[in-house]
Amino acid sequence: MHDSPPPLDPALDDALTEWERHGRPGLPENGFTLSRPTGRRRRGIYRADTGAPVIEPDGHILRMDPSPDGRSICVQLAERADEDAALGLVDTATGALRLYPEFRCRYDPVLWDADSSGAALVAGGSHRLVRVDARTGEATASDVSPDARLRLFPGGRRGLLAQSSPGSPSRLIDRDTGAEIAAFAAIVRVLRAGEDVVVDDGSGLQGIDPGSGAQKWCWDDPEVRVTSVAASGSEVVAVGVRAGRSVLVRLVRGSAVAEREVAYRGSPAVATGVSADAGRFHALIEGPVLPPRVVPVEKLLSDPTATARTRSPARTDPAHTERYVFTAGDGSRVPVLVTSPIGAEGPAPLILTCYGGFGVPSLPVFEPTVPAWVENGGRYAVAQVRGGGEHGPAWRRAGHGLAKERGIEDLVAIARGLVEAGLTRPDLLVLAGASHGGVLVTSCALGAPDLCAGVVSTAAPLDLLNLGAHPLGQRWASEFGASDTPEAIEHLRRISPLHRARALTPGTPLPRFLGIVLAEDSRVAADDTLAVADALRRAGGSAAVWRAPQTGHGGNHLDSLHRLGATVLSFAAAATGPEGRAPATA
Repeated sequence: MHDSPPPLDPALDDALTEWERHGRPGLPENGFTLSRPTGRRRRGIYRADTGAPVIEPDGHILRMDPSPDGRSICVQLAERADEDAALGLVDTATGALRLYPEFRCRYDPVLWDADSSGAALVAGGSHRLVRVDARTGEATASDVSPDARLRLFPGGRRGLLAQSSPGSPSRLIDRDTGAEIAAFAAIVRVLRAGEDVVVDDGSGLQGIDPGSGAQKWCWDDPEVRVTSVAASGSEVVAVGVRAGRSVLVRLVRGSAVAEREVAYRGSPAVATGVSADAGRFHALIEGPVLPPRVVPVEKLLSDPTATARTRSPARTDPAHTERYVFTAGDGSRVPVLVTSPIGAEGPAPLILTCYGGFGVPSLPVFEPTVPAWVENGGRYAVAQVRGGGEHGPAWRRAGHGLAKERGIEDLVAIARGLVEAGLTRPDLLVLAGASHGGVLVTSCALGAPDLCAGVVSTAAPLDLLNLGAHPLGQRWASEFGASDTPEAIEHLRRISPLHRARALTPGTPLPRFLGIVLAEDSRVAADDTLAVADALRRAGGSAAVWRAPQTGHGGNHLDSLHRLGATVLSFAAAATGPEGRAPATA
């Protein structure tokens, strides 16, 4: 395994650096944003009105939660990219940070007192119910059972406790009385909405009276996969995905009064989050070559082209994005979004990526690698295969568990469809996927070795018969199907990238393989990737493994992302170049 990255392509490296100059703003939350401004390599907390910094730490801020009076902010700060964070309290007047390293957090929701005197949370990493006094800085804690997932949310006099256990309904409990007020199939988030609360149960939104548990309203559109929600008084704005496209939905007392597909100059764009601050709703929007920016929701709902006025005229768009639909082997129609250089004609080097699992939508968001690749003559495609969350619950179920093979077959159909459409050729095509997507692209490439010139797998569990070897193996097993029956074992063996690699006949022409493992990954271990590379070498293929330093499965600093992105682009350029099919030494 190489600790130093493979050789980088200078032109791609320079283009990536240029596009990385764009910052990534955060949505305003009670007067503050968690952002990476232009010129910064790391995220910090800034005042929403002036952009003045509050704190710019060296570590990774997983989340922030400002107090109602704006004088304090609870932060979850990790020293490394392993998502293991310590609880912290920031004084917004001075930027002073007090850490509580004994309380380990991982994106745990924080509940502030109404008078801002203190904050509480269930620190999941420590299994402790913690309360911090914002005035004295003193922290107190009590143990909680690790058998159930506990989270604190706003509502009522002292807040609400959500208690979730595998195989049981999620209970919402009034902390003041200890009474259960409602139960749901799941509890994704709970927001205060005036005197009531809004509960996202994973399939829809419900307005609940936190005192009695009475349902005030319910909004359930099975064709919309909700990804972000904000509430202010009787109004709720939801960001979601309908028919593979990003949409904004405005609700008033549970009734949808407006819906708008998010677009930019006629090309698909994506709303990746929404917030309510000072009575106004804001959305974070972006696209393949549209750097992210915060836009008032009212503008997006009233005029879908309003964001064009916020874009600097100094630089013209280098690309356009089009939707294609191809037919899978069972007749299903599978979409893919292709970003191409303006005026491009004929086959071009193309990077095809997907995710395809856990009901997570794959959408054309902004990644600096995309415009950097496109500016150098390449195309970039995002496949929406079954198993993802782009086309409703049935689409997700169709690629889940024992049906996981369908997502791989969808990717094969899309790759062949892109070739038939004249957008690329097999010797110009590279598949790339991370985490769950890494499983699909590697299985696809090894199941159809003539399909592409190269494949990149990043932080993926590639031995599906040994998912328990990974820190989050139980969650992976539920997605791919537990190996507890002969049928399930055969299913996993048939699609497992490691077992496909071991079944290859020596001498078979194979695509180049680059396996990337993350040095600070707390979700996926590296052994599977190493085993796949060894099997490919034994079959006569070209396989390399790179250990990306200071990089984890969650948020990463821009320096780490640059090395990662430049490595993937340089590998794709080499694999699709004149000597791309020649054997290489790992």
